Amino acid sequence: MIRAAIDIGTNSVRLLVADVREGILYPLYREMATTRLGTGVHKTGKLGREPMHNTAAAVAGMVAQAQDRGARNIVVVATSAVRDAVNRKEFLQLCYDVAGVEVSVLSGPEEARLSYTGAVYGENAKSRFLVIDIGGGSTEMVLGRNGELEEAISLDIGAVRLSELFPAGTDGTVPHLDTIRDYVIKQLAVTSSWERPGRMLGVGGTTTSLAAMEQHLPVYDSSRVQGYYLSLATVRAWLTRLAAMTLSERGQVAGLQSKRADIIVYGIVILVCILEYLAMDEIMVSEQDILEGIIITG
Repeated sequence: MIRAAIDIGTNSVRLLVADVREGILYPLYREMATTRLGTGVHKTGKLGREPMHNTAAAVAGMVAQAQDRGARNIVVVATSAVRDAVNRKEFLQLCYDVAGVEVSVLSGPEEARLSYTGAVYGENAKSRFLVIDIGGGSTEMVLGRNGELEEAISLDIGAVRLSELFPAGTDGTVPHLDTIRDYVIKQLAVTSSWERPGRMLGVGGTTTSLAAMEQHLPVYDSSRVQGYYLSLATVRAWLTRLAAMTLSERGQVAGLQSKRADIIVYGIVILVCILEYLAMDEIMVSEQDILEGIIITG
């Protein structure tokens, strides 16, 4: 059966079309559009008119792509930005009018559960995993073993949200890293009772971008990103290097998408803080995330 999932995030909209046969997922098509739907939501509480229309148009195009590839089961979900917005009903109606689809707004725990399911798909079921999904508006942390969740939280810290709370300089450099780190660590206090996981998996644009940058990939190659290990020392080094760069300099870094150059530092701050807080030396990058989770769970 050919299925499709569309994830409307704070920073981007993403599509996965896959053929599911005998419980095995075979990816057929992926697409991503950076629409920045969540711009300003933290300050105003509202989704902007232009981002809403751009996002609805992106969703419509992805629905068409999925249908062209034979998908009849298309699930569309929205996460942090829409979840937090007071005018979310207006956006949901717009998506229905423009794209002809019903959009489900996931709660934080639902988002965390689906991210975990997708990330650990195909991994050793007996391992104890902590899955980290650093998004634009929120970060999901899910601890589990044997495919069963033990702990799951959604924190209101994301790359876009932090960039609005702690704006970069006029040249794009990001000063006051210690202040940002202190803010993130305070949010992590709710995990103080968690046991140290056996393995940590990272999903989302922050970790996949780090894997691509570390390998100097001029063209993104998912086969080289999936399963790549990042050490804490490597992540710290990238944080220091990128924070000191201007926006235009970051835009020239191999492996970093230009549309992510203004928020990548904030995502890496979150990752460094989580690794340090939980005393983890490394994280494995996973290309699989909430999209796979949606399709696997049907």
